Amino acid sequence: MSGVAALKALRRAAISKDPVKLFNEAGQETELIQEATEVQFGDNEKKYELDLKTNFYNDDEPQDLKSVVFCWIEEQIPDVDYKSKASEHRIPAFAYLQRYDLITWLKGTIDTCQFVKEEKDDGKDETSKADAKTDANKSKKHKLDDPQLDRISQFERESVDHNAVLRGSKNIDFSYLISDAKKFMHELKRAKPTSKGNKSASGPKKQPIIIVSPATTALLSLSNIKEFLENSRYTEPVPSNRPHSGVVIVNHPSDRLISSGQKIMVVDNVDLFTNPDYWNRVIAIFTTGQSWQFSKYKFSKPEILFQKYQGYYLGYQGEATPPQIKDWNVHEIKVDRGEKRFKDKVIVRDFWAEIDKILVNKGYNRS
Repeated sequence: MSGVAALKALRRAAISKDPVKLFNEAGQETELIQEATEVQFGDNEKKYELDLKTNFYNDDEPQDLKSVVFCWIEEQIPDVDYKSKASEHRIPAFAYLQRYDLITWLKGTIDTCQFVKEEKDDGKDETSKADAKTDANKSKKHKLDDPQLDRISQFERESVDHNAVLRGSKNIDFSYLISDAKKFMHELKRAKPTSKGNKSASGPKKQPIIIVSPATTALLSLSNIKEFLENSRYTEPVPSNRPHSGVVIVNHPSDRLISSGQKIMVVDNVDLFTNPDYWNRVIAIFTTGQSWQFSKYKFSKPEILFQKYQGYYLGYQGEATPPQIKDWNVHEIKVDRGEKRFKDKVIVRDFWAEIDKILVNKGYNRS
């Protein structure tokens, strides 16, 4: 049974809000995906094996149905908890972008997903073509049994339109160009600009910037972000500890990054951005969900802002997240209250993993 068909069945069930039922080896329904071997979507009697390979790709590898179903079942939980549970159940976890696109596509919000490749469900298409060709040959043979039709057929000419002429008679596989294009783009990103007329391109890279909210209700501010990101320990913000300069430098040692990329400038006031180039250095923006924060930003509408920059919302575990956060495409980070600090290291590690990708894309990686 095809994993491609299973993925389509899951999408239909997700759009219709039908339940996803898991079954163990004994055929009994279970809520534990680590014990499940089959899955059923809605009231459909058809069951799919969870080890089927689907046409959803992560890092150029097709993912099995279990990892896709697990991603959908846990779509409501924050990314950090999702990855933690996936590791606990020994199920491959998807990166934030892949997970977001997959869930959005399954819900039917978007018609296509860049990580879902169009593939044939099975060999039915090829069989149908072969049957059609056989029927055509039989029809032609039957037609030529008639001497009159045989004589007429000698003057037949096959009509060809301009599309067929341009396509040619031989199918050419251009898939090899995909790998060449990926290599080219990789080299292009790593290439250093050599334009003499562009001083910013030829000069040293300036420090990347993280923006935090100046709101007094913000759980992450200039007073506690250094302790959180450097020492992987969350502490309550203390407004009186805000530096008068309005700037905090967070050290992020990394063998992958150049020296300027290892010192992140954190600000809560964009009035310090005296040059438009500052916005090119922004790698992340923390928000509390209050839109007034963006009134002086380069893009004042959050729906547009967080398409251009990676957004984050930090809240307490167990507390409701402002509904607009999800509409803004903002990544949620949840920390525990009080002295429960054992999850902080995992949270900060995952945060830096995402930031490192952004820094590499902005050219802060070592050549």
